[in-house]
Amino acid sequence: MKEWRKSPLAWVCDQVFNISVVFSWDINKAHLMAYRAMDRGFKVVIGGPATHKFTEGEEIVTRYNPCATFTSRGCIRQCKFCLVPKLEGGLRELKQWTPRPVICDNNLLACSRRHFDKVMDSLKGIEGVDFNQGLDARLLTPHHANRIAELDIKMVRVSWDFVGMESKVMSAINMLRENGIPKRKIGVFILIGFEDTPDDALYRLNTIRNMGFYPFPMRYQRLDAVKRNDFVGKRWTNRELIRFSRYWANLRLVGKIPFEEFRY
Repeated sequence: MKEWRKSPLAWVCDQVFNISVVFSWDINKAHLMAYRAMDRGFKVVIGGPATHKFTEGEEIVTRYNPCATFTSRGCIRQCKFCLVPKLEGGLRELKQWTPRPVICDNNLLACSRRHFDKVMDSLKGIEGVDFNQGLDARLLTPHHANRIAELDIKMVRVSWDFVGMESKVMSAINMLRENGIPKRKIGVFILIGFEDTPDDALYRLNTIRNMGFYPFPMRYQRLDAVKRNDFVGKRWTNRELIRFSRYWANLRLVGKIPFEEFRY
């Protein structure tokens, strides 16, 4: 399994029932799983990125996809739409990690060159390396692109969060392509529904599509949302957000229909 689970992940180890929760809206589901496990006599440990919401005093550990790894924690940015500064704080390079194919660092390119090169060296020989988080296009250099291209890449992603990043995003994509990474292995995350407008989002989505890539629309979620997709930005409607998400996340199926004509 090399993809993130879209629901809480549970497993038993040494008679302990472990539950990992990635998304805050799955917390109630995780609690239900925990109560059922305790009824069966298990000790229960709940962890994962969403557990910053749990009340003080609960036993917390962090568990992730067994194919995933972190080589650093935190980030140098303070993006208003992102939970990382609150959850992990500033950037910290880890001294040790287990090399695995799904790389989940929040801002790997903000790490020192020495750390980055050590990470690249550790990933050589691993099949299907997937840079699961969007790389910070503002920080990508030719050195980064060259080292990434040395790996057996499944997917490398960059993020385009607002229109003002366009030149940096284009530069990052060009560097990856110039180093031999094919279009099918480059993804672009497009944040929608935060402080943008539908026209702004459509411009970014269409720009990436017209370049021959598949954009990945990422609908903004409130940092402590208990229900998925409950936030609607001031310049959006919920219907329009659903329309954008359904169309752009399924281009391979509906792409022959012009977006302007797409209805659901």
